[in-house]
Amino acid sequence: MILKKVAEVIVDTAGCKLEDVTPEAELAALGVDSLKAITVLFELEEAFDIEIPNEVIPSIVTVGDIVNKIKEIQG
Repeated sequence: MILKKVAEVIVDTAGCKLEDVTPEAELAALGVDSLKAITVLFELEEAFDIEIPNEVIPSIVTVGDIVNKIKEIQG
């Protein structure tokens, strides 16, 4: 479920194809630049009612990184 929601937000924000959004896909390759990344993370914070700490943002490179961080925050 987390991957599905993350994929939806990335597609809506970056305009990429849903089938391109896999856990291994790098955000930059999907068209998510630094400004879009902030938008994606904000949308995901709202969707999952969580807060993603600013200090972890630079370590988020792939879709899988986002999914893992959300799982970690949710406990």
